[in-house]
Amino acid sequence: MKIFLVEDDEILNNVIVKTFEGLKYEVNSYYEGSEALLNVNSSYDLYLLDINLPNVNGLEILKKIKKCNNNANIFIISGELDIKTILNAYNTGCNDFIKKPFDIREIIAKIQNSFKEEVNEVSLAHGGKFYRDENKIVFGSKIINLTKKEAQLMSILIKYKGKSVSNTQIEMYVWGESSLQGYVRQLVSKLRAKLPYDDIIENNTLSGYKLKLNKSFLKNIN
Repeated sequence: MKIFLVEDDEILNNVIVKTFEGLKYEVNSYYEGSEALLNVNSSYDLYLLDINLPNVNGLEILKKIKKCNNNANIFIISGELDIKTILNAYNTGCNDFIKKPFDIREIIAKIQNSFKEEVNEVSLAHGGKFYRDENKIVFGSKIINLTKKEAQLMSILIKYKGKSVSNTQIEMYVWGESSLQGYVRQLVSKLRAKLPYDDIIENNTLSGYKLKLNKSFLKNIN
């Protein structure tokens, strides 16, 4: 899981980073708003934002996140007590509001609950299984080891549950930037070459790519 953290309290920032890295999460953290605003992109699974930040308010960062990724999971972590500000955060698109001071275990529990559908073992068409934590796909006795980017490609295709994902969405999720000519096509080609079935990853010239999941698994996650 990739996490975007903005927290100006250096001690709290470091505690959150170390805790999440201990859970094998990838964290990019920032201490002030203007730098965070410049680095916002849609490649993250979760955004953790303070509101009262140096230079740029956290709600401005929230607005930019929603523009580039309307389906983003965004948690506000703040000591803000003004109910109008809290309601504004929800109306702008945050998923949860965690008041300071808090126990770090509260955030972990909320994250695990929010992403509980992202199980480690994902059932693919033709009897295949993708193991998120191990970056591998298994078809019977055949084990296919994936590179980090190939596993990220699988993850974003699974995230959209059998729906088409655009080149731009894939670029931002895997590389953190867009307009990378040919990168997505090359990555898809390399992954397809490893798979025993050509139709596991389907493509449409207009809408992008989608993953062919096992029908029973798709029914359970919807």
